[in-house]
Amino acid sequence: MASVVIEFDDQPIERVCADLVVVGYSPDDRPLRGAAGRADWRLCGELWQLVTSKKLSGALGQAALLSAAGPLRSALLLVVGLGHRTELDVDAWRELGSEIARRALDLRLGRIALGLASDAASLGSEGTCALFGGVAAAAAEHGAAVHVVIAGDGVLARLSELRSLAEAGLLAGVSLKLPEATGKPAKRPSPEQGDFPHKQGLRFK
Repeated sequence: MASVVIEFDDQPIERVCADLVVVGYSPDDRPLRGAAGRADWRLCGELWQLVTSKKLSGALGQAALLSAAGPLRSALLLVVGLGHRTELDVDAWRELGSEIARRALDLRLGRIALGLASDAASLGSEGTCALFGGVAAAAAEHGAAVHVVIAGDGVLARLSELRSLAEAGLLAGVSLKLPEATGKPAKRPSPEQGDFPHKQGLRFK
């Protein structure tokens, strides 16, 4: 039965338990930023090496699948090309959502840690709806269940936005698994734990 469940985790992307971690790369991102930068740091610069060797251009729809077992809690990392950020519109986010879900389902992976929610939110609610609408469309196409975990910085902002969208009926086919209130502030890793590499550009020539 087709379904999409979105849950939230305030841990960094590399600490989230999932079948697949998905991050995005744009040719405008030098050095790598956000979830892609965190994943690259944990993988000792493997993503950046793909960029500098021109094996990863960041063109919209391009994808690279890497083994990530050990540095990440997920065994697999999927890097998707975003194209130039100024060209990322609602249609592009919808197609990216569909493509991510299709690739995960083709690999028989149902739990995805998604490091793109804050990027899509740059277009506001339309970008967020497009991204998860694309995921829902692919789940319906496959008649399958997809479990998406939104992790890392900005989780609370995404939680508030997605809850508002769901209450307004704008996320058809998507349900939210809301975190239990603990009353405790979210923990942020210290620099020693990997929060995070303003020095990244010094590692490569």
